[in-house]
Amino acid sequence: MELNIGSNIIRNTSGVLRVQGKDQVFLEIGEDGQLLLTMDIHDSNRNHVAKLRRNAWVFNNKEQFEVTTSPKSLQLKDKESGAVVVEVKVLDKGNIEIPCGEFYTHIGNLLEITPQYWRIGGLTMSNNIFDGCGGTVEIG
Repeated sequence: MELNIGSNIIRNTSGVLRVQGKDQVFLEIGEDGQLLLTMDIHDSNRNHVAKLRRNAWVFNNKEQFEVTTSPKSLQLKDKESGAVVVEVKVLDKGNIEIPCGEFYTHIGNLLEITPQYWRIGGLTMSNNIFDGCGGTVEIG
């Protein structure tokens, strides 16, 4: 699978994004072609406030978040603020794009994805191409 995260391309990945030592985002395409997201959502105080597993809520404290899906796209939003937590699109078979997102890691750091860059803490990545060697994409 190829992941386009902001302006960065990571080829040959498993679809798992490990952030600061913990698997936080897992993207897959189901047998029926449906884009599936598994994600742990934390707040800035490190509280685990929601978990989405293959587009279904495991838990969602205060029903703060909503997910909207179609077979080829997905948007996860914070209902209170209207902010997009993560947006994902299938570009073609085996190629998934994350053009934007803003969420906290399990240790309370903000991770930002825009069409121009991918940023966490003091690290900003822009216009890079990597080979994931068939494994997890790790940042932080």
